[in-house]
Amino acid sequence: MKTTQQIIGMPVISISDGNEIGMVKNVIINAAKGTVDFFVIDSGVRSLAGGVIPAGRVLGIGEYALTIQESDDISDIVKIPAAIELLQKNITVSGTRVLTKKGTLLGETGDIYINENDQSYPIVGVEFIPNKPDLKSGIIPRSSIITFGKNLLVVNDDVTDTLLDIPGDIDSLAESKKKNQDITVLRPEPELKPEPESEADAFGGIDFFADEPARVEFAEPEKPDSVFNIPEIPAEEPQDALFGFDGDRDGFHISQPEPELPDIPEPEPEPDESQMTAAQLFEYRQKQYLLGKKVTKTIYSQSGDIIAQVGDIITESVIDAAKREGKLIELVMNYEGSTSNVGVEPVK
Repeated sequence: MKTTQQIIGMPVISISDGNEIGMVKNVIINAAKGTVDFFVIDSGVRSLAGGVIPAGRVLGIGEYALTIQESDDISDIVKIPAAIELLQKNITVSGTRVLTKKGTLLGETGDIYINENDQSYPIVGVEFIPNKPDLKSGIIPRSSIITFGKNLLVVNDDVTDTLLDIPGDIDSLAESKKKNQDITVLRPEPELKPEPESEADAFGGIDFFADEPARVEFAEPEKPDSVFNIPEIPAEEPQDALFGFDGDRDGFHISQPEPELPDIPEPEPEPDESQMTAAQLFEYRQKQYLLGKKVTKTIYSQSGDIIAQVGDIITESVIDAAKREGKLIELVMNYEGSTSNVGVEPVK
């Protein structure tokens, strides 16, 4: 087992050329699965949002380094919508409050324990720091965790009875569960009974009708006019009367309103990046990079309204509307000049 604090700060090594290409800066947690899905990498190069390594591209996490096959396994985060979505949810697990299912607040969480030998990198335990002296500290096993929330870790009511004392107990608990799963209970197979004959077979199937002579009756077709009472169609009338012509076609004009020019908003002063949080800085840089790009796919809202059409220029109002309707990721993936429908900001 390894904690996230042991993984963060590890060098990242590409085994294809043996070079150290960065270090682990953070991890991105998938709360729904209880796994670490991405590793955020600091390579020393400033870009739009930084590089990430999907968990499936990691070859191993050892005592000294995290290894990958080659440097191309590091992707810009804007190329991976799933990573953007998880980053926006901002589930950290560490430092959140521990709440039981019945609503009792027990304390806070410390570090996170991850099984580095499983390629899905599941969370197998969370350090527990009690808020009362009569409660003991320990490690909350994964089986006692109900929900990984942004501000709360929801656990079973009997969590204090299932606390583990040392990290080695996590391995012992996993091995005992594996042994229980390997036990196979043999049950006798149910005896198959013959199905009853169908009603057709009881009467002899199609042979039942063999002695019946075939009869074909033809019905006299009815006249359409007598059935539907269709009136006779009168002779064609002059078409001018249908469109309001009095015989003088030169006096007929169609007026079209002049197109309205869109209002150009005045540019707002740029905010101070030093005063932003990491999430605010990422969102600001992403917005600045998208402004002025052309949309390559029509983006629709949840109710079916058009947020942006093909060829539209991306403005702040388009970005705000896409964010409000939960379509920001789709907008990021579909603008002109992108690779696989997603753009990457050049290195500054």
